[in-house]
Amino acid sequence: MTGSFNSNNIKEVPRLETDRLILRGFSPNDKYDIFEYASVPSVTQYLPWEFHKSLDDTEAFLKLSAEMFASQDNIDFAVELKSEKKVIGGISIRKWNDKNRCADIGYVLSPKYWNRGIITEAIKRVIRFGFEVLNANRIEAHCDEENIPSFRAMEKAGMRYEGTLKDKVFLKGKFINIKFYSILKEELSE
Repeated sequence: MTGSFNSNNIKEVPRLETDRLILRGFSPNDKYDIFEYASVPSVTQYLPWEFHKSLDDTEAFLKLSAEMFASQDNIDFAVELKSEKKVIGGISIRKWNDKNRCADIGYVLSPKYWNRGIITEAIKRVIRFGFEVLNANRIEAHCDEENIPSFRAMEKAGMRYEGTLKDKVFLKGKFINIKFYSILKEELSE
């Protein structure tokens, strides 16, 4: 069974803001910005998808993102840096399950913007959206145990480490251990 968002049935990707960021739906006009970061091999080192080799790959991503939203499986947000009016990454809230009120988040960011707290800022905003709009009770995230910046961002966003699953995923030719994090609605702080 695929997931579905709460009974509000969101009709378009909402626009969310933070001090430095606008989180909004992806647009076909974003394809060059997306390709700029998605074509860098180090960006996808720990991700389940391969780096984009051409704009066709980026266009396929945009199509898939729209399809996943239409089926109410994912909400993919473009991460736009206000100061540059440029898409520098993406963050998703996915695998929504109405019955359990649980969602999963994932993200990617251009290496030009690593180590600036940008993805932590985006994670915090999407968590708040998940609790306030989707009525989630629990939001999870996970990453390769070797992806230290990713799990540090989860921790800085207020998520708590729950454990590591050994050989959880076969990815890019090898089994990897996955670190799991979560936050409950009651744990959300200002």
